[in-house]
This record gives sequence, C-alpha cells and structure tokens, in this order.
Amino acid sequence: MKQPSGRFPRRRHPTREPRRVLHILTEGKATEPGYLVGWARHNARNARIDFDSSGPGTPDTLVRRARERVRCNRRRSKRADPHFDEIWCVFDTDEHPNLPGAIDDARQSGIEVAVSNPCFELWLVLHVEDQTAHVHRHEVQRRANELGLSDGKKIINAAWSRLIEAFETAKQRARALDERHEGNDSPPRSNPSTDVWRLVDRIRHAP
Repeated sequence: MKQPSGRFPRRRHPTREPRRVLHILTEGKATEPGYLVGWARHNARNARIDFDSSGPGTPDTLVRRARERVRCNRRRSKRADPHFDEIWCVFDTDEHPNLPGAIDDARQSGIEVAVSNPCFELWLVLHVEDQTAHVHRHEVQRRANELGLSDGKKIINAAWSRLIEAFETAKQRARALDERHEGNDSPPRSNPSTDVWRLVDRIRHAP
C-alpha cells in the first residue's frame, strides 16, 4: 500500500472566461466617464473599460477617431491579442448637424453608439421618474441635480445605490420611449430618448 506523502493534492481551479474589454469614446468630460467607471467597478469580474486618450469631441469627430482605433485593433489582432473586444461612442444629440451621418458611419464600421436626446442626464432622471414630453437639455440637467443624481459635473456618490438598484426600471422607461416614438411615427432617437442602457448591459453581462 502506498504511503501518504503528507502533501495535499493541488486543487484545480475552474477556468474563467477573460474579461471583455470595451474601448469607449465620450463626448462629455466627466459625467459620462464617471458613470461608466462606476459600473465597471461594480462588475469588475465581467468587464474592463478604457477611455480614448484623445479626449471629448463632437459625434462625427468621435466616430472618426473610433474608426482609426478599429483599424489599429484589426491589425493588432492578426499578430497578437486585440486591444479591445468592443468599441463604443457615447454622445448627446445637442443639435449636432452631422449626427445622422456619424451614426451611420459608426454602424458601417462596426462601432456601437449610445446616444441621448437631449443629453446624458435624461438617462439618470429615468432611474427616478418618467420623462415623456419633449425637454430641453438645461431642464433635464437641472432635474438631475434636483433629484440628487449629479451636480452638473459628476455623479453624486450618495446616488450610486439608487442608480444601480433602479437600472432595470430606467431601462424599461427608455425602451418605452422608443416604442412611443415608433408608435407616433417620430424619427428614431427623437427627444426624449436614450439608449445608454445598451452599453451598461454590455458591462453588466460581459463576456
């Protein structure tokens, strides 16, 4: 009979899927990056995000930068691991004249977009209440401040638990806005609308 060696057998740890890497370009300097970083920290086992070092810009500028990042990523993927798995542009409508063209260019280049009309703060407000009427960006930004969600520059720390817990409610309200616009034959992404939830879902559920 073989004598025990006195050593415990090495435990085999289950393999984990690698975290999905999302490369993100944002129009905003603080609020949007801060919000997305918060979600990435909350889901650190699933996804990692990095932001474009070129800084903010208009939608068409962001998409042009993203297209170059896509080309570089494809070249890298032929000889090594790519820098990212998905690339996203996050911006507001904000009366940008080239917005439809930027969205179309992104779609053709494999770039995802998260667009808010009139602005990102609409997405925050939907966590707390409905907003079905046309609204100016200054009004919805003021409302986000009144609800204690942001201070005009960043997400308020005390609001994080509310935002996380109410995500599904905000998502349902955002999707209901899309259905409302479709039902009355309004153009896609009419005011008010936002699809930031799509990006958050990718962070939450990746890979």
